[in-house]
Amino acid sequence: MLKGIIFDMDGVLINSEPVHYRVWKQALAARGIELDYEIYKPCIGSTNGFLMDILHDNYGISRDDKELVETMEQIKKKIIAEEGFPMIEGVPQLLGRLKDSGYRLAIASSSPLAYIRQVVTSLGIDGYFELLVSGEQVKNPKPAPDVFLEAARQMKLDPEECLILEDSSNGCRAAKAAGIVCCAYFNPDSGKQDLSPADVVIEGYEEIDGAFLEKVYCHGRHLPALVCETKRLRIREMTEQDIPKMMEITSQGTPDTAEGMAKSLEEELEAFPSYRKYMYEMCDMGYWVLEEKESGMIVGRAGVEPKIWNHNSSVVELGYLIDEKHRGKGFAYEACRGILEEAKRRGAVYLYCRIRSANLASKKLARKLGFSKIDYRLEDDSEDMEVYRYTCSE
Repeated sequence: MLKGIIFDMDGVLINSEPVHYRVWKQALAARGIELDYEIYKPCIGSTNGFLMDILHDNYGISRDDKELVETMEQIKKKIIAEEGFPMIEGVPQLLGRLKDSGYRLAIASSSPLAYIRQVVTSLGIDGYFELLVSGEQVKNPKPAPDVFLEAARQMKLDPEECLILEDSSNGCRAAKAAGIVCCAYFNPDSGKQDLSPADVVIEGYEEIDGAFLEKVYCHGRHLPALVCETKRLRIREMTEQDIPKMMEITSQGTPDTAEGMAKSLEEELEAFPSYRKYMYEMCDMGYWVLEEKESGMIVGRAGVEPKIWNHNSSVVELGYLIDEKHRGKGFAYEACRGILEEAKRRGAVYLYCRIRSANLASKKLARKLGFSKIDYRLEDDSEDMEVYRYTCSE
């Protein structure tokens, strides 16, 4: 269960990486040294000590050159006094949404602790964080996991209960080394960072909330994420334990349904990890479990899947099947209605479904949901298969 969200600061909360490079470039220019960005880049997301190692290896500067560090600090103070801290757009709103969702928030940054405090206080966001941890408080800097593990330890949380927001290659590698799910923020001003170790990459904070990060966390841990809820139903991704029940429900299909026969239990279990990775974690689609809130019973399945029709048309197809013991209670309409609303929130344009002509109940449901029959037929479908389309933007 996700409990704590740990933020890097530079490049995630404030757009400071261009300023840091500027500061070090000016400090070294006073020594007659032109700091090459490609030499500087590997230290992004790490500590000053890590950079001093780089400067020693490339320019012969002493690792203990306190005078250079003091010069850098003076230049930085001057720039901050004149320009302030460049907070990234949407940060206060994001922190508010996450706090309201009940998550505990912390910062684990490579910057010095005094600087972290100065930043969050001056920006008025210090009240959101229960903990500030500096990379200078631990033995090894990023990409080692030390600072993130220390933050989790001080929060009295297991790493498995945390999620990290990072913007740098070093930070993403540190998160993975810590065994913590990582959400990477692509900051174009942080240089060309390799964010591939992250579980997901985002480009802004406008639509990020607790539900989104909960899903990232679940996918990173291969746990069933919640898709949406209705009055009576919890619609969620399925697990290996759900597969026997899903197969039982599938076997109840009538000749009027569009489904084929299920595979054996062994085949379904063997295929599920690949299905989960592709459909749930990559496409954020798939067939989902319909779980009755009151009883916890599985009453059916429903979902949307990407399909290629007639070799050239990419569509998203809706399907459902209700357990025969729970039919006639309105679960099909309630589940499909909830899924359509979720599809709208995700920005879908059209959803499609295929229904056999004799399946009067599904045709009635489709019309009630707002689907309209269209003049289209798949090459491999029989003549009695009808196609319906739902327009999400209306």
